[in-house]
Amino acid sequence: MRSERIIEAELFSAAKPVTVSELQMASALDSRTIRAALKKLMDEYNDSDRAIEIAKMGPRYAMQVKKEFTEPAGRLADLKVPKDVLKTASLIAYYQPVLQSKMFDLVGSRIYDDVRQLTELGLVKGRPKKKSVELTTTKRFIETFGIDARSRQEVKAWLEGELVRKKGKSP
Repeated sequence: MRSERIIEAELFSAAKPVTVSELQMASALDSRTIRAALKKLMDEYNDSDRAIEIAKMGPRYAMQVKKEFTEPAGRLADLKVPKDVLKTASLIAYYQPVLQSKMFDLVGSRIYDDVRQLTELGLVKGRPKKKSVELTTTKRFIETFGIDARSRQEVKAWLEGELVRKKGKSP
């Protein structure tokens, strides 16, 4: 059996993005073989007319729906983050680390419910700071939104890039 197909099957069946080490433990293949298989799979999926891609998210890899197909795919999938909470999530991601009191100034009293929901979803975490709570995104936030980032600065840069890309598409 070709190593690409083993890795493809593992990515497909994984419930979350996985590292090369996790793939190595599951497949018993060496890391060089896994990295070569991932490269071939990424080329195969990402350069074709498929709706699925192999995405790199920091040190992790995942099989996911390409961005241009998320709307039709989403019709059957459950939306994990309520749409009205997405704005708050993106503001936290952009300004992080940010005090909840500053977020109150931006979105109003709904911040408390939004932060509670985002914390329950594992997308945001908070820690007491001064007389407020300091909010940051989690690794799960990066994975949920398919962001190739390892740091808060990279998340912010990704958000800025998406904003520029979307503005470039609008009439």
